[in-house]
Amino acid sequence: MKLLNKYSRAHIITACIVLLVSSAVYYFIIRSILLKQIDKDLKVEEQEIIDFINANKSLPHASDYKHQQIKFEVLRDKKQFRETINTIEFDEREKEYEPYRRLSFPVEVKGVRYKAFVYKSQVETEDLLRLIMILTATIFIVLSILMFIINRFVLRELWQPFFNTLSQLKNFDLHTHRQLILSKSSVEEFEELNKSVFLMTEKVSNEYESLKAFTDNASHEMQTPIAIIRSKLDLLIQSAHESQEDQLQAIYEATGKLSKLNQALLLLTKIDNHQFGNPKNIKFKRLIEEKILQFDELLKAKDLKLTHNLSDVCIKMNSELADILLNNLFSNAIKHNFPGGRIECILNENKLSVSNSGPQLSFDKMKIFERFQKRNNSDGIGLGLAVVKEICDASGFTIAYLYADRQHTFNVMF
Repeated sequence: MKLLNKYSRAHIITACIVLLVSSAVYYFIIRSILLKQIDKDLKVEEQEIIDFINANKSLPHASDYKHQQIKFEVLRDKKQFRETINTIEFDEREKEYEPYRRLSFPVEVKGVRYKAFVYKSQVETEDLLRLIMILTATIFIVLSILMFIINRFVLRELWQPFFNTLSQLKNFDLHTHRQLILSKSSVEEFEELNKSVFLMTEKVSNEYESLKAFTDNASHEMQTPIAIIRSKLDLLIQSAHESQEDQLQAIYEATGKLSKLNQALLLLTKIDNHQFGNPKNIKFKRLIEEKILQFDELLKAKDLKLTHNLSDVCIKMNSELADILLNNLFSNAIKHNFPGGRIECILNENKLSVSNSGPQLSFDKMKIFERFQKRNNSDGIGLGLAVVKEICDASGFTIAYLYADRQHTFNVMF
């Protein structure tokens, strides 16, 4: 069932129930008011009879006026009571039974007790109630028709922006790269919906393009080490013992590269899927000092001088991602440095800065954080800085790169 039809049905059913209940309540309230008015008139007649008896020491004459009767009868029962009831009496004029409201009360004349009866016709009351119910029913029908028309046409026009948005979503295609054209609406909720839909489709498109490019690049890059393994194995099989050690070494290096590539791709996938949670306060100064000790052998092997200025600050992030972030930044600074070069690390409450000397990039620096971007003579897999960028994005940090005076600097702003 369509939303508009479901809403209209629920609205009309609710309105009908409310109108029916309110009509019944309205009927009983009006009837009660009218009966109280009749009872008030009966009390007036009662007082007139009592006043007449007190003044004349005799009963007034029994009467039978239109819509009102007065009767008396001797009270043989010693019990004296007063009551007001609804009854049906035969009307001599109309020659039919009609509803009456009857008041009975005891009176005494010259030591004789009588029971007085005052009847008040309810015909006019019933006619008035009938007229009120006819008017109520007419209003009910008119309101039902109006609600149907409003739900059918006015609400359809009101919901038109929603239907337009729904139509745009049905026709949305990631392959066409076409943005959604959403109609403006004066309804705040529909405007919020359009903004959310637009942002969602933009995000989906960007992630799709990223995933597509990543898949293409990964497939391409993984083919090279696999091809090396196969070709070297073929040579190994054909050449029995000759150059066996060199061939095995080449296989080992290619397999190692493939393993690193696989690990990096898996890491990126985990970061993209937000699989690293539980952030906590990490003492970055202590962690950096530990990393410096871990990379000490590599620094000495390349005769690199490392200086640092570290403030004692705590950064809230996932501990595993923090470890990978520092590993990749220091590895990058060592790998792409001159022999005998320098590395500088600065940490304060606002940022982490890692600088290293090294040759200029062989590609556009704007692409330095893109996946599989690397120097022409690099033996890396081109994913280290891409992982750094993904970790920063996942942790709510921003990272910037600049190159000046043969110095590469990466600034991570917390």
